[in-house]
Amino acid sequence: MVYGRVESYDNNKGTGLITPETGGKGLPFERSAFSWPDKMPPAVGRRLSYECVENAGVTSAIKLQHA
Repeated sequence: MVYGRVESYDNNKGTGLITPETGGKGLPFERSAFSWPDKMPPAVGRRLSYECVENAGVTSAIKLQHA
């Protein structure tokens, strides 16, 4: 698992950014990537685990879980 912290989240768009703990730029994620039942958005600064996927040259965070 890879870990990072939520950098930002736009509740209206259902998208956000997570910054990897290993450094580097923030990875985008969507509400559909939440692995918890209530789909409530994580607070900015919240530590999460995730997996990365690349699509059309863009790396995104998927399978977000509370760490």
